[in-house]
Amino acid sequence: MSSNIIGSIYDRSMSVVPWPKSSNRTCFFGLRSTYGGPGFFSRKLSREFKRTDVGVTYNRLRSAESALFFSVSWGDWMHRLCAMWDIKTVLRVDGFMVPTYYDNRTQNRFYQNRNLTKAHMAVNFRIQRDLLLADHVIYQSSFSKQMCDKYLYKRNSDYSIIYNGIDLNHFLPNKRENRRIRLLCAGSLRHEYMLGTILPVFNSLWKRYNLELYIVGTMDEICSQQLREFSNNNVEVSDRIIVVGSVDNDNMAYHLSNADILIHPRLGDWCPNVVIESLACGIPVVCGSWGGTSEIVGDGGIIVQTDPWGYGHDFVERLVLAVEEILASLDIYQVKARKQAEQFYDIRLVANKYKKAMGLELA
Repeated sequence: MSSNIIGSIYDRSMSVVPWPKSSNRTCFFGLRSTYGGPGFFSRKLSREFKRTDVGVTYNRLRSAESALFFSVSWGDWMHRLCAMWDIKTVLRVDGFMVPTYYDNRTQNRFYQNRNLTKAHMAVNFRIQRDLLLADHVIYQSSFSKQMCDKYLYKRNSDYSIIYNGIDLNHFLPNKRENRRIRLLCAGSLRHEYMLGTILPVFNSLWKRYNLELYIVGTMDEICSQQLREFSNNNVEVSDRIIVVGSVDNDNMAYHLSNADILIHPRLGDWCPNVVIESLACGIPVVCGSWGGTSEIVGDGGIIVQTDPWGYGHDFVERLVLAVEEILASLDIYQVKARKQAEQFYDIRLVANKYKKAMGLELA
């Protein structure tokens, strides 16, 4: 049994113990720092709360003034306990199983599973209940709320739209050394469309602009096989592909700041942390218009028009043109990217918005 599972069981069991109220401002977090976007953000938010003398507990529910649930709560009983103990419940909505993606489509290549299972449906049901029961709901983007409204439950009041935040003193631009310009592919690389989009973009541009491809993050077997096939079929370019692999989020700033342009082809994202981190490092972002990513990028890159799940040749061609446009004014776009992060994604600003939503006094 993994340590994360053991920790979750311990947190759940200890949460029902009637600990006395704390004399300090304290909030309950329903998620510890774990791998993946929600866990990374949980770590950043808890650090900022503690820096401003707001205590964070993971298992002493009774001692908190408010409870923040990431993705889902642990059940209706959590809401009943919070109501009984006068604890404000706040749901921070993460992703769910969108029916238009999990469409039971047969995948002949790479054995991708697109079945909407009972386990998937149970997650969606739990989010529906929490959207109804929570005192306040935080959506990571307007797109996130639109999708929840359409497929789960439409919340008409007591909600906020708050983008994720990062430490802008940690994620900083870095002056490029004497090297080739690097296209960046970062984050969790899974499913065929990720490298299936990025590699054709890189292949169209590398010779004309003397580019490298910098891959930072985890790759599933699908993407690993795609990269092997591409390298075998394009031997002359294989030395221009730098694979860093998985790194701890605290070390991401170093690797991101060693790149120049982020290509984020995933459509339908809520609020990807890697995009915000890249902007803070002065890296302009190229992405599609469908999803929360386009809201985040704003003036910090170029957003190409696309339909829902609109992967394919047209999407690749539009990304190519967008990268070329940024390359023509790279210095200007790098400044815009950093300004976008400074204006909207400072963790101090984001944490104060969370405190307001949770009913905690601003620091």
